[in-house]
Parts: sequence; structure tokens; C-alpha cells
Amino acid sequence: MDETGLINSQRDKFFAIGIIKINRPEKIYNEIRKIRQRFNYREELKWANINRDIRFKIAIKFFEVFLREKAEFSCIILDKNELDFEKYHNNNMYKAYRSFTIALLKMILGQNPNEILIVLADDYFSPVGADLEETIKKFTNDHYKKFVIGGVCQIDSKSNDILQIADLIMGAMVYDLKKQNNLINGINKSGKFKRKFINYLYQKLAVNGNFFKNGKSGDNYNFSRGKIKATIFDCSKSKVKKYQCV
Repeated sequence: MDETGLINSQRDKFFAIGIIKINRPEKIYNEIRKIRQRFNYREELKWANINRDIRFKIAIKFFEVFLREKAEFSCIILDKNELDFEKYHNNNMYKAYRSFTIALLKMILGQNPNEILIVLADDYFSPVGADLEETIKKFTNDHYKKFVIGGVCQIDSKSNDILQIADLIMGAMVYDLKKQNNLINGINKSGKFKRKFINYLYQKLAVNGNFFKNGKSGDNYNFSRGKIKATIFDCSKSKVKKYQCV
């Protein structure tokens, strides 16, 4: 599980949390290791640094591994301009992050899960004395009244290739959404490779134009194609009061 954007920054209109669900992570790791050896690439691969041809090519290879293996990606995207963090979270961004993390887990688990997940999450800020991992586990298990989250552990994304794949997919979807909302100023060298990667995703996922079409009209809150699902959180349709719109 990874995140993109800064939930506590006015600079970022969008904040997203994404997760790759997989039952044989070692298969992806073995394939990614071969790619890294072939390109002699040891750096962390993130959406933010897809700014050179070599990184673009490796990102394509990473995504192809994801497509081949038995894995699924899901994410929830927040338009922060439409959420009242002050009223419903007392501007406590840690609690907001925790709440939407649990919402994402419930989204992928469904109504009546018959599996147990171990969650490896990118290292995220927590107030002194707060136990984010245990709280997420407890709240989710309490919701289902059964043992569905076996454990949550925060790790450094530099050490986890699957987190980096989640970051690539989620980063591309949010970048595309920013472009729709005219938040991308021009196409610099970095933007050139990002657009190439997004166009590659369009081709692989049979997408025409952009992931969310007109952004937030009708059914365009949701994207679902093959192994990838994403939703722009629509607080007007949520039954949970603490997620209300501004």
C-alpha cells in the first residue's frame, strides 16, 4: 500500500492511496530482480522520477510484470477541495489518512471476505504515541467482526519493488486527472516521459482519452479495467458522515 501527494499540503489538490493485492509476491520479486540486473538499475523507481528514457523503459517492464502475474491494483483518490477535514477530522491529517486507508481496505475486501491480508505500507507519518498499524488492523477486524487483517507493517518503499509498482500506477492516474483539471503546466522533459507512460497504459488497458473521461460526471468517478480499479471519492454518495464534502 502506497500513497501519492501530501494530504496536509494545500499545494496538492489530489491525494491518493493505492494497494496491490497479490498472493505470490515472490514471483513478482524474481521477475523485477531480473529486470534490474539486465538494466543494472539499483535506484528506487517512482512516478516522480520518470524523467529519463532508461527509467521510462524500466517502468514499462515493471508494469508488464504486474500484468503477467496474479495481482490486482485498487486505489481511492481524494479531491481535497471537496472534503471538510476541519469539521470531520479536526484538521488531524493522521486520522484522515487512517480513515481512508481503512476505507480502501474495506473496498478491496468486499462485504463478506473469506481471506486474511497482510498489509505492507509505505512509511507514513504518525504522531508520537500513535500505533497506526495496530489501529488499522483493529478497526478493520472490528468492522467485519472477524479476523481479516493479520497484520500491518510500515516499510521503506526503497526496499520494496511492489510498492514502487503501486506508486507508478497510482502516480499515472493522478497525473492524468491533474491534466484534466489543467493543473499541469506545459510538458517539460519529465512530462514527456510521463505522457509516454500514460499513453502506454491507455494502450494496454484499452482506454480512449483518459482514465476518468470528464473527471467527475456521471459514472466517471470510477475506473475499472482488467486488473486495475480506481475511484475518485464522492462524498455526496458516502453514507459515512465524517467523509462529508465542504
